[in-house]
Amino acid sequence: MKNRMDKVLFMAVIVCFITVGVRGQDSTEFHTIFGNVNSSGGYGAPELKFSNVNIKNSLLMGGKGGWIIGHRFVLGGGGYGLVTNNTFPYTENVGGVDSVRDYRIDMGYGGLLLEYIAFPKNAIHFTVPVLIGTGGASLAYKISDEPEYIEDDWTNWQYTESSAFFFIEPGLGLELNMTRFFRLDLGVSYRYISGMNLKRLKEQDFNDFSLNLALKFGKF
Repeated sequence: MKNRMDKVLFMAVIVCFITVGVRGQDSTEFHTIFGNVNSSGGYGAPELKFSNVNIKNSLLMGGKGGWIIGHRFVLGGGGYGLVTNNTFPYTENVGGVDSVRDYRIDMGYGGLLLEYIAFPKNAIHFTVPVLIGTGGASLAYKISDEPEYIEDDWTNWQYTESSAFFFIEPGLGLELNMTRFFRLDLGVSYRYISGMNLKRLKEQDFNDFSLNLALKFGKF
């Protein structure tokens, strides 16, 4: 019930900002923190996402970019991958004996980016991005617990299952026009996954909010 209320509240906030953006009055020229700009084109942006994956604090890294149409609409793409060491214990029957194994999660996803920019000529304004596409997740268990075991050595992990999935990730961002070619984007988004088929984890274990930080470089 709580998750459902969180989703409803999140979508309501997005609708409110879209409404404000449509009704608001734009000025005739761009304003930035360090000057004015009057251009359009496209951008590319490295991005960090701070989120929960399987109820564990996680970091995803990636990027996004696209073609800016009329200063307001962006058509592009983006992709992200889980970079933190996300593990969890799982009890299963091994050779007729119940055994607890530590499993590691590997995940990545990407797809089409659609983004609306409200008040693009203002130095501080809002964006409403939506990312839609596919991804994949894999689970691997730890082979060795010996002292010489190296946590990040891929040879010490045995992959047991993987699954593709579809996803949609709507968001809301606060964007600052720092200079003519650079914008700082701080935002929040919700990652919703469907079609995953893993035995040891559920789709709900991958659905969660993200706090996002993107550095946009381009011609706006």
